[in-house]
Amino acid sequence: MTSIQRITGLASGMDIDSIVEKMMTVAKQPLVKLQQQKQILEWQEEDYRTLNQKYFDFRSTLSNMKLTSKYRARTTTSSNESYVTATAANNASLGSTTIQSVKQLATAATRVAKDSISTDSSNKVDLNQSLWKQSGNFKRSIEWSQGGVISDTITAKGDSTDPTSVTFDLKGTLNSNMPMNVKMNGKTYEVVTDPSVTLSDNQVLLTTAGGQATLKFNSNISAGTSISVEYVVDKATKSATVSSDTKSIQLDFGDIITDSFTMTVGNNNVSLYQGTDGNMNLFIGSTQIGTLNPETGKIDFNSDFGSIYSGSAIQISYQQNYTSFNLKTYTSSGLVNGNFYIGADKTLNDVISKVNNSNLGLTMYYDEYKDMFTLTRKETGNFNSSSSVDGKEIIISSDTHTYDFLRDTLKFSGSTEYGGTNAVFNINGLDTERTTNTFAINGVTYTLKSKFDTPVTVTVSNDTDTIFKNIKNFVDQYNSLIDAVQSKLNEDRYPDYAPLTDDQRKELTDRQQDQWDKKARSGLLRNDMTLKNSLSNMRSLIYSKVNNANISSEYNQLSSIGITTTSDWLKGGKLEINEDKLKAAIQNDPDSVELLFRATGSTTSEKGIVQRLYDSVNNTYNTIVDKAGKSTYVNTQFTIGKNINDLTDKIRDMNDKLGKLEDRYYAQFTAMEQAIQKYNSQYTYLSSFFSNS
Repeated sequence: MTSIQRITGLASGMDIDSIVEKMMTVAKQPLVKLQQQKQILEWQEEDYRTLNQKYFDFRSTLSNMKLTSKYRARTTTSSNESYVTATAANNASLGSTTIQSVKQLATAATRVAKDSISTDSSNKVDLNQSLWKQSGNFKRSIEWSQGGVISDTITAKGDSTDPTSVTFDLKGTLNSNMPMNVKMNGKTYEVVTDPSVTLSDNQVLLTTAGGQATLKFNSNISAGTSISVEYVVDKATKSATVSSDTKSIQLDFGDIITDSFTMTVGNNNVSLYQGTDGNMNLFIGSTQIGTLNPETGKIDFNSDFGSIYSGSAIQISYQQNYTSFNLKTYTSSGLVNGNFYIGADKTLNDVISKVNNSNLGLTMYYDEYKDMFTLTRKETGNFNSSSSVDGKEIIISSDTHTYDFLRDTLKFSGSTEYGGTNAVFNINGLDTERTTNTFAINGVTYTLKSKFDTPVTVTVSNDTDTIFKNIKNFVDQYNSLIDAVQSKLNEDRYPDYAPLTDDQRKELTDRQQDQWDKKARSGLLRNDMTLKNSLSNMRSLIYSKVNNANISSEYNQLSSIGITTTSDWLKGGKLEINEDKLKAAIQNDPDSVELLFRATGSTTSEKGIVQRLYDSVNNTYNTIVDKAGKSTYVNTQFTIGKNINDLTDKIRDMNDKLGKLEDRYYAQFTAMEQAIQKYNSQYTYLSSFFSNS
């Protein structure tokens, strides 16, 4: 609408705005019809999409009903559940199995320490204190080695030259007599140092040069992969550069052997002197620069250290006391070896945690009352059936010439092993064994509870109730869809109730608007051919026999298993179930019942009910999508959307035309006003002459 000057009734005294408004009301009728058509299309689009969600949900139900698990639910019964329990997978064969006897249950191997570990009962070791602090509390003293135990996490960078290798800086000189521990993605690797070895999946090649170590795996390592390493160094090292805000340095471990500690700052040697509270004072010449806490391995510098020595290089070397032990287990994966390094700053709880979190599959336990340790393998069964180490499952170091923390201080030397046995039983006349008491045979999972010699029978049968519920759910979903579609097809249409205009809404209350809208949008899908054809097609597919050679003629249509249409034809062919008849069919011929629903074939006649319906429902769903789209679609992708766009363009053009028409009306009335005003001016002028004469 243009912004022309409008003179509205000043000269004529007429209500020009009211006159133009009434004239425009008549002219706007074609626009109102376009807007109403657009509103109806938008309502239809919404109704179609709401209904299509029903088709989508039912299609999902049909997809699930194609699965064998919906028809092959199994239930098991045991003649004596205190001896044997069982569960059956969907593919388990129907029938009975007899376990004549169980001579032996599977047990986990357990090693119990030979003796208590503390010097006396009144002065027992503390699981939470460092080993160094309470070394005198152990009955067998800990033999310490000097060096350092380094635990580090390496992040692979994804080397394009050799993606199988990872290189990292060593924090000291590697002790070649102590194998490195390497763990990646929860898997522990055997470290080899011979480059001629062909690496297996659980091996890694270690090479060292120039203060660096390289780990080479037999497959590529993705960038960002974390690799945990643990190794022993003869002396640990720490390097840093002083900055103005350097306040402290944390070493990689505590309980530092102070006699081993050396440090330089630039060209200056640092001296150590005993301080208070167990700390060591650090001096350069006669000036103290900070303190070392040997217990924690933390160095704190004086406040002016950073400003004085900024830019200087710091080099530190140090040692701690540490001990070690070796432990092996026979598991379902074979013989697993573990090397454990324990720094003097670690506690017995740390030792327990290391063992329990290793790949040895062991649980270490300390009994405070007995003051003794036990080791129990998490897996049951006998995995070392050879004569190796007397058939034991948990192997303690036997090298009596070398000290071993586990064997000697924790008193596992000469310890006794219990358990580590297989379950030995007779099933259907066959003597056999399993490493666990729970095992699967032909889809049936058995759990042995006790030894016995009285036969126990396990029977696998159809779980009729579960299969019935699955089929009933299908029927309920079908009826829900039929009900929703039928209600739209039969919905009353009120042609006298067109969508309200904005002006009409102003004259109605909110309640009156809601009542009007309800009737205006009612019946927009009444007798819709897409929906009518869909219902007709589904009814035909439901009622037709399934002509498949694998289905018994006794159960080749839904009515034969107790599923029929309701007698009320107004309900649009909804289904109802004769529960007793359906359960009897499931019990008598479960294979035919299954195929009645999910049989495949080259023709519709050969296909089961579910297969047929899926194709039909999918076609209807896609047809409605083509017509009404989805929430993610733009209007140009579906028919109603294109029609809405066309109406939007027409409404815009009509608004432009009406704006110009309104301008023309006002221009005409303005011209009239101007003419009247001119006439009035002339009349006034002439009148003045007559009055003067």
